[in-house]
Amino acid sequence: MRPRDRDAAYWLVALASPAALVLLWDALSRFGLVDPLLLPPPGAIAAALRDVIVDGYAGVGVLTHMGVSLYRVAAAFLAAVVVGVTIGLMRGVHSKVDAAFLIPFEVVRPIPPLAFISLFILWFGIGEVSKILIIFYSAMLIVALNAQAGVAACPQDKIRAARSLGASRWQAFWRVILPAALPQTMVGLRVALATALSILVAAELLGGDRGLGFVISDASTFFKTNDVFVGIILIGAIGFLADRGLAWLGRRYVHWEGRS
Repeated sequence: MRPRDRDAAYWLVALASPAALVLLWDALSRFGLVDPLLLPPPGAIAAALRDVIVDGYAGVGVLTHMGVSLYRVAAAFLAAVVVGVTIGLMRGVHSKVDAAFLIPFEVVRPIPPLAFISLFILWFGIGEVSKILIIFYSAMLIVALNAQAGVAACPQDKIRAARSLGASRWQAFWRVILPAALPQTMVGLRVALATALSILVAAELLGGDRGLGFVISDASTFFKTNDVFVGIILIGAIGFLADRGLAWLGRRYVHWEGRS
C-alpha cells in the first residue's frame, strides 16, 4: 500500500469512529434509552452550540469566552515549557541539579494539582494569577519529567564518541544530547497541554464570569446540560487543534525521531 493510500485509510477510520459514536448516541436518544436531561441528543447539542456561537453565553460572546481560556492556557503552558524544559534538561545533564530537585519534585508530583487550589487562593487571590499558576504547575512537572527522560535516553556511546572527536561539553550537549532528548520532550509537551486544558475547567471555578470553564460550571449549576456539552466540545476542539499543531511541529523539527 502506498503511503498516500495508507494516510487516506488512516483518516477514514479516524473520522468514521466518532461518526459511529454520534450515530449510536443519537439512536439511544431516539429510542428513549437515555434521559435527555443527562445525555441530550446530538441535534439538541448542535442547536445549543449554534445559539452560543450566535448569542454568546451569559451575555458574553463565545469568542470572548474562548479567548480568555486560550490566554490562560497559553500563558501557563508557555511558561511551563520554558521552566520545565530547562529544569528537565539540567537534571538530565547535571547530577547535582538532579539531586537538588529530586525530593521536592518527587514529593509534589503524586499530589493532584487541584489539591493546591485552596492554597493558591490564599496566596494569590481569585484573580488571573492563581488560575494561571495552577495550570502552570500541572503542566510544568510533566514537561520537566519528560525532558529529563529524553536526556536519559541518549545513548552514552554517542556522547563518548563526540567527546573523543574533540567536542566540548556544550557541543556534545547541543549536537548529541539535545537532539536525542527532543522526541521525548515533544511527547511531554503534548501530554502537558492536555493536562493544562483539563485543569482549566477547575481553575476557572476560582471566580469570574469569563472562560469555557465558567460556561461548563455555570451551565451545570442550572442543569443546562446542552450548554455543558457545548463548553466541553469547544475545549475539546481547542485541544485537538493544539495537539495537531504540536504533532506537526514534532514531525517538522524532530524529523529524525525513530531513526537509528
